[in-house]
Amino acid sequence: MKVCVIGAGVSGLPSIKACLEQNFKVDCYEKTSNIGGLWNYRPNEANIGANVMASTVPPPPEWPNFMHHSYVQKYLEMYAEHFDLIKYINFNTVKLIEVHRVEDDISKINNWSVKLSNGITKIYSAVLICTGHHCEPRIPSQINGLNQFKGKVLHSKQYRDYKGFENKRVLLVGIGNSALDIAVELAGIAKNVIISTRRGTWLFNRITQRGLPYDVVYQSRFYDWLMRMLPWSIANDFHEWRIQQRTDHDLYGLRPPHRFFQQHPAVNDALTNLLASGRVKITDDINYIEEYSVHTKDGRFYEVDVIILCTGYSFGFPFLKPPDLITVTEDNQVDLYQLILPPSPSAKGLAVIGLVHLLSVLISEIQARWVRQSLPKG
Repeated sequence: MKVCVIGAGVSGLPSIKACLEQNFKVDCYEKTSNIGGLWNYRPNEANIGANVMASTVPPPPEWPNFMHHSYVQKYLEMYAEHFDLIKYINFNTVKLIEVHRVEDDISKINNWSVKLSNGITKIYSAVLICTGHHCEPRIPSQINGLNQFKGKVLHSKQYRDYKGFENKRVLLVGIGNSALDIAVELAGIAKNVIISTRRGTWLFNRITQRGLPYDVVYQSRFYDWLMRMLPWSIANDFHEWRIQQRTDHDLYGLRPPHRFFQQHPAVNDALTNLLASGRVKITDDINYIEEYSVHTKDGRFYEVDVIILCTGYSFGFPFLKPPDLITVTEDNQVDLYQLILPPSPSAKGLAVIGLVHLLSVLISEIQARWVRQSLPKG
């Protein structure tokens, strides 16, 4: 069997490995010049724990518990070298023009045609899509006056480091991990750092009250059993109470309308001190924007030089033909069995790896193994 893997990041690498273990022939296509995907260029500090990377190759014991993006990239390179995966990857594949079924007969095995931008077309028995969540920056269209702003506007994906933001008045739109990481880095560099949020967030620390990394305490069988035993409301009350002991969410305008387990919390250790010292401020949602100022819905007004849109990403599969093989809604929801397989019989041999939002990237490795077992052995 011949398998096509699209993407050579944290999902693509274990997918290549899993297919090789089944003695499948593998071609991987990566649009950049190196492995790693998002970690190949992301400048911000990582919230990934060292012991939740991959189960088969542990990071060196001297590495930090929570790794900077450069360590994550080094780990992925070490993983690829350990399993000799590089030779299966085609780098600088600018664009996949089309991935479609060769024949209508769904019982066929060799039934996926992959056409590249250089005109080459290859036939595969299966296609594993490992492009992840962070495909295209999501630019909100409902911000009134954004187009007339005379300062600099960029998406968090374009942010590299603090250089160029010295003594600037910066407003970040959104309160996810990217926004908080950027705010922390710019707090000692920019003149002002303001975070505009519609609904706030629960602020989660990477280190627990016991001084241990959160994954050591919270990603265990005992903790999972405990959370299943407790009523949902009590489990939320407990976590919100513990978090409130670290940071007063009401005082700093962070408390969201949703309960803790209803959405992913933001993870950051440094923000609380910066809020307390006034070096970072939280404000309401944007009402409208003028040439060099931002007005929020609570009536406040800020002079701003730079707006950074930390508004997340949209993902899709534009290379799939027909496009309705995998449907993506406007709120980034997909109809996939076990968040892996398209339900349509015409999508047999097609799988998506790594669309699950979890604290650990181990899920990609487990998904790749699961898909490997579901494919024909021929």
